[in-house]
Amino acid sequence: MSITLTHSGLPAGVKPFELLDVLAKLRTELGLRDEDLAYLRCVFRLARAEDFLPGRICAVWERVAGLADRMNFHIRRITRIETRLEERGLVLRTGAANGRRFGRRSEDGRIVSAGGINFAPLIERAPELLARIRRTARAAEELKEDRNRLNDLIRQIRSLDAPKALIAAREAFPRLRPSEVRDAGRMFALIDALEVILAEFSPASGQTVQTAPSDSLVRPDTKRDKKIETCRPEPEVSISPAQVCLLASDEMAEVIQVYAEAADEGARPSRRTLALAARERAQMLGISGLEWDAARDRLGELRLLLCLVIADRNAGRHDRFAVRNPAAAFIGLTRKTTRGDAAIAALVAELRRNTGEVRP
Repeated sequence: MSITLTHSGLPAGVKPFELLDVLAKLRTELGLRDEDLAYLRCVFRLARAEDFLPGRICAVWERVAGLADRMNFHIRRITRIETRLEERGLVLRTGAANGRRFGRRSEDGRIVSAGGINFAPLIERAPELLARIRRTARAAEELKEDRNRLNDLIRQIRSLDAPKALIAAREAFPRLRPSEVRDAGRMFALIDALEVILAEFSPASGQTVQTAPSDSLVRPDTKRDKKIETCRPEPEVSISPAQVCLLASDEMAEVIQVYAEAADEGARPSRRTLALAARERAQMLGISGLEWDAARDRLGELRLLLCLVIADRNAGRHDRFAVRNPAAAFIGLTRKTTRGDAAIAALVAELRRNTGEVRP
């Protein structure tokens, strides 16, 4: 085995001992123990800062017995630690045939050759390890945002003063304690479930609302009939088959094309073709035929189609409209849409803006 293994250097701005801090944060993922991190801190002190520069050899050649004395460990314990670190792809053990460790530096301090513990594998993996840290931090931030959303939904459900709504919420989430949820998938499922419950038990939009009496000094109304005002009607959903094709995901567009060609409709599919293609795409996403039929009976073909287009398209996005599970998003959207077209009209408008589709 070569004893002149060089490396390409640490990423810009990263210092040697900061790399050990990264390992400490990833210890569970990497399968490391406290003694492994203590060992690395010990041997890093034996290296020089310039050993971590690109093109250099970064190694220590302290004898196992010497390391055992430094750390007050048994020799066999040091050996087990080094074996574990090598198995994790973090160090490389080199040396003479008899296991003797050695090293030599040139006059300018560079390591010319070394047989011992070489840190090249760890240094080369530094970009990967830093990327893991960023992903972990991002996932933690997303989980925090989801937990805040779950807390907000619970607060809104409690404020409804509807015992049945709270019972339904406890059936989905018995303890109603978001702090106990650690899994992102479960968090998403709970958010979806509570959003549906909130939509089902909230006062229906469009219902009549009794206005409060005015405090101004005006002639009082002595009539027995109450003043009534109604909410503005929700926007209607209007969209053509061509626009559906523009808004559809690439996968759904392919399914539509197959059905359109089979019906000899070319680039102008009919609503019937879109309905057939949508049902097939729904099955591909894991939406059962029973769920599809039930939603169609409530919403009709057009709203059902738009719910699928929105959920399917948003599964490929990376902004605040992104969804992790398009099937669950579809089910949640169809349940919310039973109360009117406002939500779906807003989502279609946003999807048009996102895709650059211009309404004719």
